[in-house]
Amino acid sequence: MLNVVQQVIIAVSFIAFVVLVVYLFVRRHKARVAAWAEFARRHDMCADGLKIEGSYEGYPMRLELQIRGSGKERYTVTVLRLSTNGGLSPDFSLEQEGLGDKLLKLFGRKDAEIGDKAFDRLFELNNVSRETARVLRNESVQQHLYEMANHYRDFHIRAGWIHAEHRKIPSTVEELEELTGPALMLAHTLEEASRRSKGWTEG
Repeated sequence: MLNVVQQVIIAVSFIAFVVLVVYLFVRRHKARVAAWAEFARRHDMCADGLKIEGSYEGYPMRLELQIRGSGKERYTVTVLRLSTNGGLSPDFSLEQEGLGDKLLKLFGRKDAEIGDKAFDRLFELNNVSRETARVLRNESVQQHLYEMANHYRDFHIRAGWIHAEHRKIPSTVEELEELTGPALMLAHTLEEASRRSKGWTEG
């Protein structure tokens, strides 16, 4: 049986452990908040804790944390929403094809295609105009879309906005730049390809 001294030592050790864990959590949280604030400051945006809003290199953006799942399966993701600035039609949508989509196609369900087999296999498209199809056939656009598929946990484009999710919560300015970079490059490339497509159409 433990004597009083041993019990006190165990209690004190437990309390010290809890205090250390809380201290490290608070310290890490403060470091993250500071990093998000610095990232926002560098790009002339506004930060409120772990939420950033503003114009990111000319593209309206919102970055925040959201909860996915429920119960023991709950987890936090970092969610990025970035405007395409008219680079794509508002009624157009794109998302990665899942297993369910592929099975439905075997039973005859069709979605829009651009005539590129590799691209059409990977993405489910809706409301693709001729102009949008030309934009999506652009080699640089496709390269950035493939990068998005590899970089983010999930992403889609709807109503003129890029929506991307990342499982990791950025803790430094560099990690925030790395998280947002592919989406920013995609938005820029879409806008450039759309501008060239419209010029080609008008010419």
